[in-house]
Amino acid sequence: MDRVKEASNLVRQLNAYRKKEIEDYAFIKIVCSYFDKVKDLDFLSPSDLKFLKYISNVAGIPHYYDLLFSKFNHSENFLKYDLNTFSSLLYESSLHVDEEIKIHKYQKKVLDSFEKGKLNHYFLSASTSFGKTYLIYEIIKKMEYKNIILVFPTIALLSENFEKLMTNIEYKFFRDNFKIHTLSDVEDFEDRNIFIYTPERYLSFIDKNNDFNIDFVFVDEIYKIDNEYLTNDEKKENERDTAYRVALYNLLSLQRDALLVGPYINFPNPEDNNINQSFNKFLEANEFKILDFNNIEIVNKSFKEVYSSNIHNVDEELTISLDGLKTNKQKIPKIVAEIRKINQNMIIYTKGSGTAETMAKNVIEYSKSNKKQSEELKELIAHLKKTFIYSDWSVIKGLENNIAIHHGLVPKYVQKEIIKLFNTGDIDILISTTTITEGVNTSAKNLIVTSAKKGDKPLKTFDAKNIAGRAGRFLYHYSGRVLIYEKEFSKIINGKDDEIKHKNYDENSSKNEIDYFITENEYLDIKDIDRKNDIEIMRKERGIPLEIIQAYKVISYSDKIKIYDEIIKLLNNKKESYLSMKASIGKIAHNLYLDYDGLTLILSIIYPIVKNDKLKFFIDFESEIKKEGKNKGKKYSILIYMLSAYIESGHIGNIKYNKEKRKLRTDEAIREASQFIYNTLKYQLVKYLGVFNIMYKFIESKRTNIDINKIVGIDKLLRKLEYNATSELGKLASDYGVPSKIIDYYDNEEKQDEIKKSFDSFELKKFEQVENIINNKQ
Repeated sequence: MDRVKEASNLVRQLNAYRKKEIEDYAFIKIVCSYFDKVKDLDFLSPSDLKFLKYISNVAGIPHYYDLLFSKFNHSENFLKYDLNTFSSLLYESSLHVDEEIKIHKYQKKVLDSFEKGKLNHYFLSASTSFGKTYLIYEIIKKMEYKNIILVFPTIALLSENFEKLMTNIEYKFFRDNFKIHTLSDVEDFEDRNIFIYTPERYLSFIDKNNDFNIDFVFVDEIYKIDNEYLTNDEKKENERDTAYRVALYNLLSLQRDALLVGPYINFPNPEDNNINQSFNKFLEANEFKILDFNNIEIVNKSFKEVYSSNIHNVDEELTISLDGLKTNKQKIPKIVAEIRKINQNMIIYTKGSGTAETMAKNVIEYSKSNKKQSEELKELIAHLKKTFIYSDWSVIKGLENNIAIHHGLVPKYVQKEIIKLFNTGDIDILISTTTITEGVNTSAKNLIVTSAKKGDKPLKTFDAKNIAGRAGRFLYHYSGRVLIYEKEFSKIINGKDDEIKHKNYDENSSKNEIDYFITENEYLDIKDIDRKNDIEIMRKERGIPLEIIQAYKVISYSDKIKIYDEIIKLLNNKKESYLSMKASIGKIAHNLYLDYDGLTLILSIIYPIVKNDKLKFFIDFESEIKKEGKNKGKKYSILIYMLSAYIESGHIGNIKYNKEKRKLRTDEAIREASQFIYNTLKYQLVKYLGVFNIMYKFIESKRTNIDINKIVGIDKLLRKLEYNATSELGKLASDYGVPSKIIDYYDNEEKQDEIKKSFDSFELKKFEQVENIINNKQ
């Protein structure tokens, strides 16, 4: 580094910035780059430090200066202050929200936008390094809100924010002043409450608490209202956008403050009549103002294509030689080895769960790690071997070589531990799919892009920017490297997406029946309105109250009416079968005993409304005739056997079923079990059984003249499916993210001593953490 040349260039750019000849985002990039070059110098003089403090404040991000000492081992060694230094300190003081915490200039602009005494509706789009989620807690403190809803896209993010609020010293204010809720069944409200939910869980909460007064709502990853932006690998309609739109409609139905956020959203130009303006109509109808900070990359990014078999001089630190290597199987591990040589960590992006596992095997074969395993990593490996039985699982093999595999079919608590170990440096390689774009906070310096797809579907520009955003982390790095191994990725990230849309504000988009009831008539055609009116007539004819028909909002009204009609038909025409089903429901309510015949009858009732192909397959597919046991001589749906295995033995029960009955390889057996549990059971089956449950209880309430809340239903099974727990403490532990044995401890009071004695060292530590939260010891 030529210090004189670099400093002179920076001064020229500073003068240009003062004259408004370059934009904020360009100047931030220049300052970031300069700090990145000086951070590793052996000595920084008092004059150097004064200059660095000054330019970090001019950029509006004084944290750059602090990072020299917190991460790069420099010492602050100047005592004399000049006018520039005093002005820097004065400006920096304006960014402090308390004695310890300060925000950067652009976060302050968002915070200052919120004012008491007016309706605060803001849509914030910003880079991944902006610190969007961090900001909401400062808004809550400033505005003195009493009841807050925070909506995150995944249970993993719900868990991360719950843990942060309950354990991190920086968030003690919220523990001391609020009751923190993550469960949809809330009985113990305080004067001040924070509810942390997914869209689906919020909808479940609001079914029971429709009149609860909320002051402020925050919705993360708001792009999920547009199906085209979802990161699944299927081209058909994805149900998450429906859940997001229904939840958003409900959240905005009253005049309450709101902040919606997302990364790199491409807003429609309001003056361009040739593009879809539905999102702008949504913003205007709900009085939202846009806060667009997409260009402000707080952590700089460098991009380098490294797919050719050449020597690549990436920068002063890193050179990658692929000379003579022909195959991906050799090249990618060589890139990994070169980064490991300079003792830096990395994320490897790949398109899917299977390719992530194959990638890990290749890296293990061609790039050995010399990193010593920490005690925490050893404990996790030992726990996984004991719990999941099959030590040839790729996740275990990877961890033994300091490599983590992160995709949606890795058990949730394992994902959580993997990210934690990666961020603490115990693991230096994280091989991931688009799960890293779901707001997962990682401390990766390097990102290697090995695919331009998500599954079999090409990435959007939005996806590519979001993936690249994982290189470098604010308060850890000044810049991150994006090493592009897939040529098509460069074209995509430099391209342009279609604008974000909101179908409920688009008169030309096709609507499903759920949309009829969250869309103004001006955006519905005549057929939609007629169908909506017909459904209302059907509801009134049957005497189904609104609070009943509106439950489980992602299931259409007509489908709920079909379930009602099927149960009534059974009651009127086959009273004996109805009473047998009622007895089976009683067994489920008592001790989760699954009566196969009763469950078969319930599945036959919900089957006509099931839309998910995989769930229909599991219901349709009959296993072989049982040759022994309680159901000897009978044939049942494979779903019943798999559900029974899950109830009796949890995740491992389904893995064993896949290994022993279906003869699948270990990786495939675990992926299939996870897919079945996380999607088929917890997301699909639970909502259809939920509709059955509420209609059955309503019918029984009318038939017996007993309050519906006193009717015995399959609520216990629904809780087990949603949370993998039936008790309040078990559900809380599940949300925190723990092994199933800890959940079993809370669900089985009579066996607690026995279960606790069987905890391994990893489980015992997690148990103690949960106990601290439950008993408010933090």
